[in-house]
Amino acid sequence: MKKLIFVVFLLLFSQGAISGSMDERVSDIEGSWADTREIEAAPERKNIFLQLVNDITDVVVEFPSQAEPLILKSAILLTMAEDASSFVALGLVNEAKDLLQKAIGINPEASKGSALVTLGVLYYKVPSWPIAFGDNDEAETYLLKALDVDPNGIGSNYYYGEFLLEQGKKEQAVSFLNKALGAKVDTNDSKAKIRMMEQEKARVALANMS
Repeated sequence: MKKLIFVVFLLLFSQGAISGSMDERVSDIEGSWADTREIEAAPERKNIFLQLVNDITDVVVEFPSQAEPLILKSAILLTMAEDASSFVALGLVNEAKDLLQKAIGINPEASKGSALVTLGVLYYKVPSWPIAFGDNDEAETYLLKALDVDPNGIGSNYYYGEFLLEQGKKEQAVSFLNKALGAKVDTNDSKAKIRMMEQEKARVALANMS
């Protein structure tokens, strides 16, 4: 579960193109969320995360037609799952899934389709029924939609390539991993480190195939 939450953190740690006071509020909450992840004491993390959930819920209520607050709330819930028991963690993951689906319904292109990628990853990482909602067909559907939104993106290509590898489709995975690896990283982008981490994972995956 912790590996899954780390993947989701990388996918969702992005700020969408939103405006006015919502932009500032989402940015502030996102910054607090990122800082809180560095705190090792689980009880302290939990209390801060609970407050952040309340804060972002207020933004969701105030701006119901925007996808970005929903995406950030799902990210906070998924990070909380890192400290939770398996039963509670699955509940948080399910709630996050519902938020991601709602965000996609509002604007699938928000944050360059990060909700689509994240939901796809969740579908192939979590256990299948009756434990959870894991479903490889659903995973592929969302990952392909993410590629439609961001066909040259590092994350969209890497995670679809990883999915194909896990399905034993190595030859098909190569082109997507190479595309992720060959994409240019904008060093001025706030998410540059994340993109480079994804490229390194693509490099390792390709090296392990040779």
